[in-house]
Amino acid sequence: MILNRAVSALYRQYLIKRDPVAYARRLGVTVGPGCWFPGFQAETFGSEPYLVSLGRRVAVASGVQFVTHDGGPWVLREEFPDVDVVAPITVGDDVMLGSRAIVMPGVTIGSQVVVGAGSVVTKDVPDGVVVAGVPARVICDLDDYRTRVLAKAIHTGTLPPAAKRAVLREKFARQPTR
Repeated sequence: MILNRAVSALYRQYLIKRDPVAYARRLGVTVGPGCWFPGFQAETFGSEPYLVSLGRRVAVASGVQFVTHDGGPWVLREEFPDVDVVAPITVGDDVMLGSRAIVMPGVTIGSQVVVGAGSVVTKDVPDGVVVAGVPARVICDLDDYRTRVLAKAIHTGTLPPAAKRAVLREKFARQPTR
């Protein structure tokens, strides 16, 4: 029994590492084309993964969790043994969910949205905004975000790794301490 569980866990980790998008689809998550799941974990999509729908080009960073159920009714189980509160989660196109963000049941996240790292999304998010915080709130629109990002951006995406490393080391070189 223990051996079977260990083998299953190892196989699950292999599948996740090999192709996290295919694994999410295997769980029942609706995943649009061009999605990216760096640092995907087995618990990312929770206990009802088939209630999660992701649009095109959605990036889900490490530690993100989609929570499709409300655990609070547990305290009512003695009186209502079959009570369950679940709701789907929908994410639009071109969305970045930052590391350790949590998306709660029934939330719809629009398109062209950035969700800040560590945010807890408890309400619907409109298109074209950046949200952050606990609970997540709109902090700027995508145009403001674009302006800020491009002002401090370093365009190294097309460089080979060694050249990128050299550019970044030169730009961020630390002064020797005395």
